[in-house]
Amino acid sequence: MFVLNASICILLFLIGFSLPNLFKKLNKEDKKFLKKLFFYHLAIAVLFHFYIVFAGGDAIHYWFTPKEESFQDIFNLAKTGNASGVLYLLNYFPAKILNLSFFTGNMLYALLGYIGFIYFYATGKFLLKNFLGNKPIKLLGISLFPWIFFLPNLHFWSSGIGKDSILFFCIGGFIYALQNIKKRYFILLVSLVLSFAIRPHITMFLLVSFSAGYVLDGRLKAYQKFFILLLFIVGIAFTYQYVLQFVQLESFETKTIEEFATTKASKLNKVGSGSGIDISGYPFPLKVFTFLYRPLFFDINGIMAIFASVENLILVLFSILLLRNKPFKAFKKANFIGKGMVIFFLLGTVSFSLILGNLGIMLRQKNMFIPIFLLFGIWAIYLNHKSVYENFTRNK
Repeated sequence: MFVLNASICILLFLIGFSLPNLFKKLNKEDKKFLKKLFFYHLAIAVLFHFYIVFAGGDAIHYWFTPKEESFQDIFNLAKTGNASGVLYLLNYFPAKILNLSFFTGNMLYALLGYIGFIYFYATGKFLLKNFLGNKPIKLLGISLFPWIFFLPNLHFWSSGIGKDSILFFCIGGFIYALQNIKKRYFILLVSLVLSFAIRPHITMFLLVSFSAGYVLDGRLKAYQKFFILLLFIVGIAFTYQYVLQFVQLESFETKTIEEFATTKASKLNKVGSGSGIDISGYPFPLKVFTFLYRPLFFDINGIMAIFASVENLILVLFSILLLRNKPFKAFKKANFIGKGMVIFFLLGTVSFSLILGNLGIMLRQKNMFIPIFLLFGIWAIYLNHKSVYENFTRNK
């Protein structure tokens, strides 16, 4: 077994190291950076493994349950739409048939998360293609793009066995595929199927957001908008009931959602139990702030919280910088991908900030939305700097 595990880990390493070479639109500097990012991601994946081994976590359950259960039982559970059952099914072959170790399983998922990083990086290059020759935008003396990808929390929850790594890959792949659907339809299909199997409400968020982005894009003709809107309505009609069943809602009416949010938050708001906080009395803006920017230094209860607080402070500073660079104007000027990214970020932030009351869970859940927020924010800042410079030279 040791030989098999070692061989697969070496193979995964070679694949991860070589992956940037498959992206023809990335230049040598891009590939060099992505290889540095790969080593960083791999180091955090090893850290994730030992953290879970000593502290415990869902990853252990997702890997070892398939070893103990029959395929039929797991298949029946997955067939009911149970997200954990789907994860058991995905892990059945490597965990039970190949009998791979928990460490090797984490490395498999780490590779999946790293592919997500490549997709997000390529999207950043796509958005910033007209700006990257300009003077770099810096925060705390460091260029925002591409070094913002080294934020540790982005890697920690995308480097191990679990739904978070899969969703990170799916969201990155979905947005990357939209840039050239004809050539990347397979990536789009895989991203949608996997995300729908794991968290169908996230798939619905993606469909709603980027369909709205298409419709709001002023460069599209009326018949194109109508066709896209029609596809969107058909897609929602097919997934509506399943999503309601998955999130345990009776309908998407305001009263029903409010009752669900209150019930869900009360279950997660366990003050005095680890990272639980009571958000029930928070005004809505403070709930959003808590979801996006906490834990901060006044929330520290361990070593992991220290790293999270530093990263969240960087996010606060980045948000202030973005607000000073006309983000609403940038949204109006953005193409459908930029608009869809903003809508997706807002949908996710509003939804999860209402129901989550545990800082640890918040760190995991927001990992799906932060890369998009960062990429659009950097694009908006570059756009405003370019506009300021053009106005200056015009009036000189």
